[in-house]
Amino acid sequence: MPQILAPDSPLVARLAGIHLFGFDAAPCSQRVACALAEKGLRRHRTVRWDDTRAATLTAPPGSYVFRQVSLIKQDHLTAGYAAIQPNMVVPALVDDGRLFIESMDIIDYLDERLPGPALMPRDPQRAELVHALVDQGKALHVSVRYVSFHWGLGRLGKLNAATEQRLRELERAGSPEQLAAFYAGFNRDAIDAREYLAHLRALENGYAEQESRLHGDGRPYLSGDTFTMADIIWCMNVMRILECGYPFSARYPQLSAWFDRVRARPAFRDGVMRHHRGMHHLFRAKAALERWFGRGIRRAAAA
Repeated sequence: MPQILAPDSPLVARLAGIHLFGFDAAPCSQRVACALAEKGLRRHRTVRWDDTRAATLTAPPGSYVFRQVSLIKQDHLTAGYAAIQPNMVVPALVDDGRLFIESMDIIDYLDERLPGPALMPRDPQRAELVHALVDQGKALHVSVRYVSFHWGLGRLGKLNAATEQRLRELERAGSPEQLAAFYAGFNRDAIDAREYLAHLRALENGYAEQESRLHGDGRPYLSGDTFTMADIIWCMNVMRILECGYPFSARYPQLSAWFDRVRARPAFRDGVMRHHRGMHHLFRAKAALERWFGRGIRRAAAA
């Protein structure tokens, strides 16, 4: 699993225990927060991502420190954060000075590192399915970005000229996120509507596949009877688009019922929604307003 052995930031080496650099409304960050809660770790405290006070540098056993990287304030597009997470996204995780920067790799690491219920099945056949579902969910990460920016954030997601320039200067060559290219189009309304729709259709194809899987044998979770990391990645892929106002219960009733089971889990409720509830309701309210005026993602879904 990818690990940055020599990060550019001196902060990483100073951190003892588990520290999660994240943002409570970001799907990839929510994945890791959910996994930590499933493993029985509680959030010890929330601090700024670059807080160096002695009291914030150590996470007590059985807990973690949440280092808030505000996407609203664009903390992720700063040189200091890029020295920790070179792709300038959330999350990043530090465990006793060891740095990990990709959400599902982090979850895989935590599953091996921590006690608690296994998030990867021991049965080889089920494990193969979970790996395939995780890969499929990861492949749709960019589609979640396009759909949520277009039908969710809208103008609120745009960068000013100075921040966009800083992003271009900071982004490393070959970054898998390609943020500079995305914002170059998004900021200028230069992304063709057909491209947004293509990303929505890609997500719908994935949702339809999970709908069929869940309908086939009545399984409670995507790979069978137990909750796994496949459910973690797909529930965030669903929630973010649900917050945009997508009609999941009408289009994918089995998937909607599965999502209800997932969000009823204590780990999801305490690890994710406790810290995201305000933004969740804000997104839903914005989507309801757009639906009232006959706009938004429901119109695209019905096209």
